[in-house]
Amino acid sequence: MQTPSRTTQDHHTGQGCAPRSGEPQRERTKGTAEHASGPWLIIIVLARTALNTSYRIIYPFLPSIARGLGISLPAAGGLVTLRMVAGMSAPLFGPVVDRHGRRRTMETALLLVTLASLLLAGLGTVAATAAAFVLYGLAKVLYDTAAHAYVGDVVPYRERGRAVGLVELSWAGAWLLGVPASGLLIERFGWRAPWAVLIVLGVLGAGLTHVGLPAAPRPAPRDDDRSPLVSLFATWRGLLRRRSIIVFLLTSLLLTLAIEVPFIVYGAWLETTFGLSLTALGLASTIVGLAEAAAELGATIITDRLGKRRSVLVGLYGLTTSLVLLPWLPKLGLGPALAGVALMILTFEFGMVSLMPLATELAPEARASLLSLNFMAFSLSRVLGASIGGWLWQWRSLALHTGVGAICALAAALLLGRGLAERAGTSRASGDRPAGHGEPGVRHLP
Repeated sequence: MQTPSRTTQDHHTGQGCAPRSGEPQRERTKGTAEHASGPWLIIIVLARTALNTSYRIIYPFLPSIARGLGISLPAAGGLVTLRMVAGMSAPLFGPVVDRHGRRRTMETALLLVTLASLLLAGLGTVAATAAAFVLYGLAKVLYDTAAHAYVGDVVPYRERGRAVGLVELSWAGAWLLGVPASGLLIERFGWRAPWAVLIVLGVLGAGLTHVGLPAAPRPAPRDDDRSPLVSLFATWRGLLRRRSIIVFLLTSLLLTLAIEVPFIVYGAWLETTFGLSLTALGLASTIVGLAEAAAELGATIITDRLGKRRSVLVGLYGLTTSLVLLPWLPKLGLGPALAGVALMILTFEFGMVSLMPLATELAPEARASLLSLNFMAFSLSRVLGASIGGWLWQWRSLALHTGVGAICALAAALLLGRGLAERAGTSRASGDRPAGHGEPGVRHLP
């Protein structure tokens, strides 16, 4: 969040005009929120849990969806890739969110969830499912970009790790609450039942967002007579000319790649190594959800106190260690192997959650634009990780997967450690002394 006195032009964005006024633009709503807790945060967590449920229930219940549509499982998997393609469009929407407002974007995203769920529950055809998956992908990109930018706007930097950790609890909550509830609904009422419930949750979330989210001070829109496309490329060019942002995006890509390469085959590894049943694999998935929740709760307590950058480095070094150890743990039994998987997920999630508040202060004048580039990096690394992990599995050696993952995690740690440093306790969001020119709270290394 910027102070009301922030009127100077940021020459790094590629947008060459000064703000229309010296006061930050406020979305039209009652009150303000300049702390890391409150009813507004509960609204975001609940709404994002519903959205993440629509995203996470696809994988465990894809066979049920395929049977309901009367198509093969590979064909249903092909439909899921449409969601990933939609996610790759994230950079197109970041500047829109910066210009038109966070709350409005979050409302739009939740209405897209409602529409997509209506297509699945009401029509349930292959064409409707394809359209729904595209809408879910767009909704995820829009909501996450706007929500994290909103947190960056209204929460002081010194408290932002706590706020981001609480918001990210919705990811684990969707797995621990949304997935089991969806399983019960499918078992009792059929494969369309969860989507019918998500219609209601989408409308409710949009309504609560409209009524309950307070004002979000943002930089005033700039006078810009260029076409939207030219302005879009100018924003990207301005961001990608900063060394700190390149370091951040590469760190995000390598961190996600480090977990995706081994995680894509962890189910197959547990099944072939220990002969686990589907029920036992479901238990392993619960352990994954609990590890995610533990990491997110840990971030709310540790990240702000330790420092965002240091917390990311702790997560990266912990992930590297867990990946090196994981192939050796099956010799000790199933319990240690599952503990190793949990440690891998916990360290990754802690590093990822700690990275987000750092990102929100790298480009305060274009938060959503930067975050949208970051979400594209996530999507790209997931595609690369799934491809590399699938190709490596022909040798049936988890050590290959974890070795590649450990190299990626260590490379991310070295890159972040050498390329970006956080200046603790300085943020214009909290009214503290500015940390430096252009990027509050963060300084460049030479």
